[in-house]
Amino acid sequence: MELSDATSKKLVKGAGVSFIGKLISTAFKYFTQVVLAWLLGAESFGLYTLGITIYHFGELFSRMGLDSGVVRYVSIYYGSGETNRLKGVLLQAIGLPFLSGIVFGSALFFTSDPIAQGLFGKPELAPALRIFAIALPLGAATNVGAFATTGFQITQYKVYIWELLLPFINLLLAIVLCTIGFGLQGAALAWLVALALALAATVYFIGSIFPGIARISLKPIFESKQLITFSLPLGFGTFAWLILLWTDVLMLGYFRSASEVGVYRAASQTSLLMNIIAGSLVTVFAPMIASLYSKGEFEEMGKVFQTSSRWSFSLTLPLFLIVGVAGKNILSIFGAEFETGWLPLVILGMGQLSRAGVGGLSNHMLAMSGHQYLKLFADIGLAITNIALNILLIPRWGVMGAAVATGVSITGISMLRAALVKRALGVGIPLYNWTYLKIIVAGTTAALIGLVVQNWLEPMHFVLSALFTALVIFLCYFGLLLPMGLEEADQMILGKISKGLGLFKD
Repeated sequence: MELSDATSKKLVKGAGVSFIGKLISTAFKYFTQVVLAWLLGAESFGLYTLGITIYHFGELFSRMGLDSGVVRYVSIYYGSGETNRLKGVLLQAIGLPFLSGIVFGSALFFTSDPIAQGLFGKPELAPALRIFAIALPLGAATNVGAFATTGFQITQYKVYIWELLLPFINLLLAIVLCTIGFGLQGAALAWLVALALALAATVYFIGSIFPGIARISLKPIFESKQLITFSLPLGFGTFAWLILLWTDVLMLGYFRSASEVGVYRAASQTSLLMNIIAGSLVTVFAPMIASLYSKGEFEEMGKVFQTSSRWSFSLTLPLFLIVGVAGKNILSIFGAEFETGWLPLVILGMGQLSRAGVGGLSNHMLAMSGHQYLKLFADIGLAITNIALNILLIPRWGVMGAAVATGVSITGISMLRAALVKRALGVGIPLYNWTYLKIIVAGTTAALIGLVVQNWLEPMHFVLSALFTALVIFLCYFGLLLPMGLEEADQMILGKISKGLGLFKD
């Protein structure tokens, strides 16, 4: 089935910009984790992980789900030309999460000692928690504001803010502050300063996209009840999803040592590298779905969903194969003490692979089509399951138990969301087709070749071995997949990409 020309152009252009930004951002973020592991060691790196995890929970509550809500309403009001309502949504995108962040940040600031000492038994965590508390309103406002810019179906401003400026400044400051001896508190302070600069950039870019936001004569219309009513269920749903991602870290900190938290952080951050493709597509996918659904163009919406999910899965699979085959060498980059996280890394990678494609994009299909409560109930059920699995497995198996609990939970929520999309929306297009069989055959073959190469390269330095193995898997996978044939929609999108890159001339 073929996408319309206009829709495919938006998908290619938006996803391309987002992918480049996501790739650079991922490199910055991952290298930041490696640098912090080098400079702090496994124990202090584990404490930093606990602190940033608590910060993310606070920021999530401060956002109140508005990061999804503003994308939907900015897209709708911009498309319909309702500038008064558009101005109101944009002002709330910055103001509401900032005010909420002050409330939650104050609570975290004054309870930092009880949390650090009483809950985790790690009093040295308290000063870093206070710095993260001050960062909460800045982070919440930056996040929601950056997402609001994508409602105009323009991806580059979010890329500039969230994928480039913030991680680059954080990396630079973390290196400087930790090197001169600020240690754990320096790593937290780097995040605070980077967020302050990112928020300033967010306000500037919103004004450049929609100059009317600064025009006094344009009176904003605030539909706060409608915005918050739509957003809050998504916020709770995201909270449930964050539980899936972060409960393991918090429970490891409660039941086990900070060093084990550090090892697990290295494995989990490496597995999250696999999310780069899906994350790039979502940036343009979500506002497109909101717009198509509001216009009643359900057939086109289904085609966008099918094509995007297939691309997400097929481009994520080689990343999983690389993680599975060369995972031990990859973790060695953090230091020799992190190699023990190899098997947990593979398990977490399997969960991320299940999230790619249909399972991951189904989350945004439900949210952008107004089925936020259906998504919420599913998320809550699986979050409870994740907590139960972590409580059961972490005391017995430590890092391995955390990986199993999270991997199983991510796979479960991905399958459930796909089923809900099929049932609630009835997209009218099969979620899977025979193309997936070709993808799996190519992936299995590439993995076997990669294992042979990895064993052959064992005497080589771990960095060179990992790079060469990754290159072989990548070339084998696409070398096998492309001759098997592509869908019509895939051929059309590839053609547009080729023309955009100047690979072919008319």
